[in-house]
Amino acid sequence: MAHRGEVKVVVRTVVPLPEKEEKELKETLRDILGKDKTILVEQKIDQSIMGGLVIEFGQKVFDMSIRTRAKQMEAFLRQPFDI
Repeated sequence: MAHRGEVKVVVRTVVPLPEKEEKELKETLRDILGKDKTILVEQKIDQSIMGGLVIEFGQKVFDMSIRTRAKQMEAFLRQPFDI
């Protein structure tokens, strides 16, 4: 795949991405990874992320899920604060 300029991207969402959003995602990834790349998207449905999306390619993971945001907020709120 690499020698053909193809990049496999796994996208996890709660519901399938509409065609228009998948196309916009491919264009954004092409801007990031290089215009000469062909982006191959594999969609996976994952109810556990609660919303948002998780994008994985190569060794990189971009986690923009509601589950992760909620965990971050909980950790922040549990920190002691000084008055």
